[in-house]
Amino acid sequence: MTILNYDWVMRMTSFGRNDGSATDYRIHKQPVAGARPCDSTSRPKVSIILLDWSCRESFHAFEWLERQDVSRDQYEVIWIELHDRVAPEAMQHADVVVTLGQKGMYHKHIGYNVGLLLARGDIVTVCDSDAVFPADFVRSVTKSFRDPKTEAYRSLVLMHHELRTSCTYPDVLESTEELKDQARWTWWDIIPNAGACVSVLRDDAIRFGGFDECSSYRGYLCGPYDLGWRLVNAGIPEIWHDLSTVLWHFAHPDPIGTNGQKPSLRRLFENTFPHVDLHALTAVEHFSAGRLLPLLENSQIHSLRMGRRQIGTEFERKYSDMTGPGGFNRKVRLALHTLMIVDRVLIIAGRLLVSLTKTLQVWLRPILGKNVIDRWKRWIEVRNSPHPMLVEEHPRFNIILYRKWYYGLPKSLGRVDFADPQQLRQPAICTSRVRALVKTRMLIR
Repeated sequence: MTILNYDWVMRMTSFGRNDGSATDYRIHKQPVAGARPCDSTSRPKVSIILLDWSCRESFHAFEWLERQDVSRDQYEVIWIELHDRVAPEAMQHADVVVTLGQKGMYHKHIGYNVGLLLARGDIVTVCDSDAVFPADFVRSVTKSFRDPKTEAYRSLVLMHHELRTSCTYPDVLESTEELKDQARWTWWDIIPNAGACVSVLRDDAIRFGGFDECSSYRGYLCGPYDLGWRLVNAGIPEIWHDLSTVLWHFAHPDPIGTNGQKPSLRRLFENTFPHVDLHALTAVEHFSAGRLLPLLENSQIHSLRMGRRQIGTEFERKYSDMTGPGGFNRKVRLALHTLMIVDRVLIIAGRLLVSLTKTLQVWLRPILGKNVIDRWKRWIEVRNSPHPMLVEEHPRFNIILYRKWYYGLPKSLGRVDFADPQQLRQPAICTSRVRALVKTRMLIR
């Protein structure tokens, strides 16, 4: 039975390794590299990711984000367009503008991951890209992640409430204080996770694989709570942001019909997968099952996550990168299962042969004599020895028997370590199961 089969498995995986392909996106605007030193004081503290799929009719979110009561360099706004529209408002107000060029049904989680990869802040916030933000929103987020004793960042899943109404965004809105008039705006009761708004540490997001790019999240019913719930499964505490910093969301001109207006059939068909209370079924399943990593991980985030591992020894390191994100492929698994069965058959056959040999020894001892039988037994012991055995010596080479294989070793090579497969694969070494064949090859060299 083959015990140490690492080299063989590595040769197999080299024919079918799949490391995944990087997400294709185009950056239209980004801070100039090298314009400011990249240290902890110059980098933004919060990266706010706003998503669009060529559907935003109003870009008032930029106005409210620019009214924050902290300096503008403490946060950055990353605008991700899933299709190919480059909104002038985004180019004017956002720090980073990206288009993904997706075709057909959009996939929000891929956009979230691009934002995560481009984010420079310690905290990543995913919010509705047409929400109204209170002036202390960014400050309250950074404060929530500060440990009250040490002032260092702490791991946290910070969920943000969002109030919704059937009213569309007004022509004039001077202050968020006006939005507290319930009689005027008729805000609905709070629906948790409506608006899909959450903040987490960027390091935590990468450590647990980012947002799941499984196809079940395509379309409308998805959200960053997928990542938030997996972080909760990992033991990171979840809290809901205080209602004093609630976000507000006005109705779209063509909503899905829950506001008493004509429903959009297009929006109806954007629901591509079942849900539980408007939460993606896959996310609920993973939350309930205790899953920590996504079903389909972004390849670039996977590389970042794997690069952060701290492996203790070189012995373990060789097993740490045998496959891509998808693991061993079917061909490798089939080959290993087949080899396991072959090994079992050979072991059983070998044991039967040993039993038959012992029986033959009893029968043949009176015929062949004790000396012949003893020489035969010694030869079998030498052939099955786990250590290299010198069986023939010549002026230019030796013939070594090791694990039932004969090796022709030129004396010019010096000492050869048989425990190192790399040394045994040297071109100057002849190998065969047949001793005479090795001798012939070595003599004609």
